[in-house]
Amino acid sequence: MIAKILIANRGEIARRIIRTAKKLGLQTVGLYTADEKDALWATEADYSVLLEGNPLSETYLNAKKVIDIAIKTGCNAIHPGYGFLSENSQFARMCAENGLVFIGPNTEAIELMGNKQLAREFSRKQGVPLPLSIEGTIDEIASNTHHLGFPVIIKASAGGGGKGMQTVHNPDELENKLVVAQREAKAWFGKEAVFVEQYFENARHIEVQILADNFGNVIHLFERECTLQRNYQKIMEEAPSPTLNEHQRKEICEAAVKLAKAANYSNAGTIEFLWSQGQFYFLEMNTRIQVEHPVTEIITGIDLVEQQILISNNLPLVIEQKDVKRNGCAIEARIYAENPAQDFKPSAGKIGFISFPKQQNARFENAYEQPTQLSNNFDGLVSKVIVYQTERNQAISALKNVLSETVVLGVETNKNFLIGLLSHPDIIQNTIHTKYLNQHLDALNDFTLQIIPQNLKYLPVIGYLTTFLEQQNPTPLTIWHQWNGLSMVSYKQVYDHHSHFHCMIQKDIHSWNLTIDGILFQLFEFTTINNLLRVVINAVEYKMFVYRSPDSVWIQFMGITYKFRSQHRRGEAIIERSMEFQALIKDFELKSPIHGKVLRLLVAQGEKVEPGTNIITIESMKTENHIASPVSGTVDKIWVETDLNVKENQLLVSFIN
Repeated sequence: MIAKILIANRGEIARRIIRTAKKLGLQTVGLYTADEKDALWATEADYSVLLEGNPLSETYLNAKKVIDIAIKTGCNAIHPGYGFLSENSQFARMCAENGLVFIGPNTEAIELMGNKQLAREFSRKQGVPLPLSIEGTIDEIASNTHHLGFPVIIKASAGGGGKGMQTVHNPDELENKLVVAQREAKAWFGKEAVFVEQYFENARHIEVQILADNFGNVIHLFERECTLQRNYQKIMEEAPSPTLNEHQRKEICEAAVKLAKAANYSNAGTIEFLWSQGQFYFLEMNTRIQVEHPVTEIITGIDLVEQQILISNNLPLVIEQKDVKRNGCAIEARIYAENPAQDFKPSAGKIGFISFPKQQNARFENAYEQPTQLSNNFDGLVSKVIVYQTERNQAISALKNVLSETVVLGVETNKNFLIGLLSHPDIIQNTIHTKYLNQHLDALNDFTLQIIPQNLKYLPVIGYLTTFLEQQNPTPLTIWHQWNGLSMVSYKQVYDHHSHFHCMIQKDIHSWNLTIDGILFQLFEFTTINNLLRVVINAVEYKMFVYRSPDSVWIQFMGITYKFRSQHRRGEAIIERSMEFQALIKDFELKSPIHGKVLRLLVAQGEKVEPGTNIITIESMKTENHIASPVSGTVDKIWVETDLNVKENQLLVSFIN
């Protein structure tokens, strides 16, 4: 029987597994890398071990190293979580060969259903509809893809989660995107095999959760709708699907159970389908726990990680299909360190202040709960916020409220964007598809900017100004002495490239008079305790959260986060809420907008470029970012090389006009 589990993962899923293991009285061993030494999953496990090395191939993807640690620490089981080695059949086999229980399906099932190409062929034989596809080498795929017509989508054969996926709209893009997809697949799953599939416009993503034991018993735990995605990765999921009627629900769930039974599958798994014009098509099976599993747990009351462990102990399912009941609606939102206004650019840096509310019917799966330096080596999932209500519209409202009270300051996140989505009619009315976010991104970002009522839009600016006042001198009686006798300081604040706040500060006997765009505000009092700023303006009290990083001030007001970055010139600041994703350029010097590693140089010295020409590809948080030139010019000098780690604002390329 399982007694001690090595968790071959990190972040919120490692903490999630630890929680259930403790409930079952099992010991756990956590893993961490050099830049994760203070990670919560390492401290919450009974024991923790350093994974030496830097690239994933030396840490979480190093199967031999992981197994050696499990043996040395006396574990008799390994839980792989999701991603990394979770769908690697060779790893599962190595576990068995070393006397370790792999908490997941058997090797044969992973090889069949975890390999997307084999799973597709198997599903076809079972009579389950699926899109047309082509597999083979890059040359073979490139030669035959025209039979499918365009657009098509490239997928990794050995894994999911949106990694290694590329949409191709015309033949000219195909070969280059095949290379990119192979590289991403290799980085994430250790295998570079990909295939090309027919692409459905305006489709939905619906998946079915199944549980299966080693005695042929298979049940479903109903479905999840995961249609809201950016760049093929989910950011919001809900159960049950608001798209299906009861007949369709029964049909798709029975198809999933049929496939799992035919594959002799055991343990937890998810079968994903495309839903288009009333018809479902098999996409893939994820032979592991899913990121979004909490919504299923909430509406069914079944602990999926517990069931995984019990099944791996060779125990039969004690739950029959008739016992699985669906109650209410659960919705999950993923908070990522990324900037939706810059095409979801990854946001490395330090979380300086983080806080989660305590609310009934709300569940948090957090990777971090304290100030933390985020690593470029991993994706930027900060937290999963899940709510439960009886009806879907109630759940949407509750999730919006919980997100508004959640605070993450110090790095850009998608929290504002999520709140905006939950307020948007298209999401409320469920008139969406899998490409909805990417196709409407600009409009959605603009919509998010309108969340704060117009009569309160100056409050974040006032919050910033109070931090300036505190920085100058915390004692009001001597503030003018600290300002060298000045009676006025001008500010210029900018967001969206077109709106400027013109501010003046004047000291009165009992208050500060703040004039912003010609509107007078009387600031009577302000205090900051534990990052909570209280201000009294025009005799009304307001509260907001504040965090000062070395080069910025972060304000959260009414759930929306603002970033002010001080300039070198006295009294000038910029408020950032929306800007195009482009490299930083000044005096014909191209600088990196992010931390990361240089993957490819796409131009040579002396080459002429135009606005939009891709100059360099930088990998950050396991995402490839193509940095384009915003100007016309000629490449004068390239200051970096492939595989070099670069910092934000580091000089990349200089041009001549």
